[in-house]
Amino acid sequence: MIRSGLVWTAALAVSGAAAHHSTVAIYDQNRTIEVTGVVNEIHWRNPHGRILLDVEDAPGETVQWEVETPAVVILRILGIGQGFIAPGDRITIAGPPARRDPHGMNARNILLASGYELAFGQNVPYFDAGRNGNLIGRAFDDSNVEAAIAAADGIFRVWATNMGDPDAFPMFKGGYPLTPAAEEVVAEWDPLDNDLLRCGTKGAPLIMITPAPIELVREGDRILMRIEEYDARRVIHMNPDAAPPDEHTQMGFSRGRFEGDTLVVETDRIQAQYFDPDGVPQSEQMSLVERFMPNADHSRLDYRITVTDPVYFTEPFELTRYFVWKPEMTVAPYDCLERDWRVD
Repeated sequence: MIRSGLVWTAALAVSGAAAHHSTVAIYDQNRTIEVTGVVNEIHWRNPHGRILLDVEDAPGETVQWEVETPAVVILRILGIGQGFIAPGDRITIAGPPARRDPHGMNARNILLASGYELAFGQNVPYFDAGRNGNLIGRAFDDSNVEAAIAAADGIFRVWATNMGDPDAFPMFKGGYPLTPAAEEVVAEWDPLDNDLLRCGTKGAPLIMITPAPIELVREGDRILMRIEEYDARRVIHMNPDAAPPDEHTQMGFSRGRFEGDTLVVETDRIQAQYFDPDGVPQSEQMSLVERFMPNADHSRLDYRITVTDPVYFTEPFELTRYFVWKPEMTVAPYDCLERDWRVD
């Protein structure tokens, strides 16, 4: 059964899909539909999950819908488990429909066979109390908390994302001072067929949009940044005499220093790639200045990045976000599964 409705206006954090590609281009965010059917398959993966739903259409024939869900890492951040849905369950899913696939949608809320509702984002209910009224609770694995508190040392700890605050996520929001050359590249951007749909294709600075946990680790005269998304690693050289490589690389060459409690990182020698999830390019002339600024009790880490690229941006500009310390969070293996978004 399929029912269309007006878009619901409650604030909702961006799902794991938006961390990997632009959902605006793939799904019609101005509409919300409801689809009821029987679960055929479930795939909880990164950078997005998938539910295959057998739906009886108007003529009485069964068609298979492909429903995108948040990534496993997003479920973990939100405290949502993976055992609420099983093949054979009859469920109703609400969310925006796909623009090109008549049997595709993005899940925002799911009415489960148990009568409970699974709400992604800010735990906001969609289905009215007459149909449900009971949200699945959020639960976190706290087995790591005691050890994480003991090991935390200034900025050296695991940092997570506040998915409910747009000041924290996402960071890349458009409106950059583009040159004509950049505008030409953006005009040819295909959101359903591009390099960013493949695993491991985010470099600096785009990897810093990540909603996944990151960890700053002290390693002698360098700092290792462990990023869960794509199992990415950045090395920050604290020795000012560290020699850069001959070649440009995906993450570039980073030098760091402390100014009080603030970690300042300057990065160049970055391989040409995409600057943001919507096809804005960057050149090998790009340079970055990042500032990681903890508050007094190290419960929050403000992040500011100054971007300079004379090829694709007319002037330097800044982007900001912040991370929060959640001692229950760890940097886990990402286990990325690529997916083809093209619809013939």
